Amino acid sequence: MALWGLTTVGIFLGYRPPRRHTRLDHLSLFQKIEALDLIGFVLLCAGLALFLTGLDLGGGLYGWTNSKVLGTLISGTLILISFFLFEWKGTKTGISHHEICTFAICTGLLLIEGIMLFSIIIFYPVV
Repeated sequence: MALWGLTTVGIFLGYRPPRRHTRLDHLSLFQKIEALDLIGFVLLCAGLALFLTGLDLGGGLYGWTNSKVLGTLISGTLILISFFLFEWKGTKTGISHHEICTFAICTGLLLIEGIMLFSIIIFYPVV
């Protein structure tokens, strides 16, 4: 962890990438924030947090039929379904740009992120 911290400090102090010019340069900061898919961000984060909390609680601390586990799993699943429906039909510009990033690519990237997360959890030493 000390190496990660040292790397972070080194990046903040020494890394100065060249400025990229985008098609959104003319917008103010408030207009750029308005262009974000904040509803999609909230739905995705809330749905994943609830669903993963249910998976974590189930089978360990509580049984799979416990109301705390089922409540978080079901509510997380419903919120994730509403997120996918909102991204599909509710917005023109979502978290994943509809012209470049397909659902399969985004799902694959989330799979890779999940694999990395679980590998850290499994191999990180417990004190």
